[in-house]
Amino acid sequence: MLETASVAMAVYNGERFLEQQIDSILEQLSSDDELVISYDESQDGTLSLISRYAETDGRVKIVRNAEPGVVGNFNNAIQNCCKDIIFISDQDDIWKSGKKDAMLRLLNETGADLAIHNVVHINGEGTVISKPLFEKYDIRGGLLRNFAKPRYSGCCMAFPASSKRLIMPMPSSVVNYDHWIGMVCEVFGTVVFDNRVFLEHRLHGGNVTTSRRKLKIVAAQRANLLCELVKKGRTLE
Repeated sequence: MLETASVAMAVYNGERFLEQQIDSILEQLSSDDELVISYDESQDGTLSLISRYAETDGRVKIVRNAEPGVVGNFNNAIQNCCKDIIFISDQDDIWKSGKKDAMLRLLNETGADLAIHNVVHINGEGTVISKPLFEKYDIRGGLLRNFAKPRYSGCCMAFPASSKRLIMPMPSSVVNYDHWIGMVCEVFGTVVFDNRVFLEHRLHGGNVTTSRRKLKIVAAQRANLLCELVKKGRTLE
């Protein structure tokens, strides 16, 4: 039975919205849970902000990242999580009420290797600016469709600690860490989707994104993903 939760958060120059995100997470965590924040060297007040939380709340743990970049930062955060279930967290979103308990329940009921819930977009002021993305982008399972045109969102993912054997370490060559998590769990495990909206994903102009890439870059990344999936399969034999 999965009971405790780790939240793996990667931060970098996130001071502007970070406090609101951390508060929305901590209010859902129990005293046995943890928020693991992987810190990439930043130029704003991110370190001071997260340090204040760590000093006053024993659930907050800061781990400095030795391999800068999104994939390295999340690898570091996930590797340092030690509870039953692991949530992925960006630095500028807002958790909606009930997210932790709903994902715990879903993973316990299904025994899935990965759970993904629905989400809406908000702007910098916190106003909802989209309909639920499951509907907008027809998000659902399917190996071929998600390999070719992935719609996975890491910030909507939760998985049992046992799934680390599938996910870790996330290969830097894949670039989109959430594409890796979604695909490796679909290929070698099971993925469930929850249509309920448990996150407000903020779009504010400073988000890390790899969208609108040239076709040859996309093709190279798909080739890298396929190669890494084959290698993972060999390690799991």
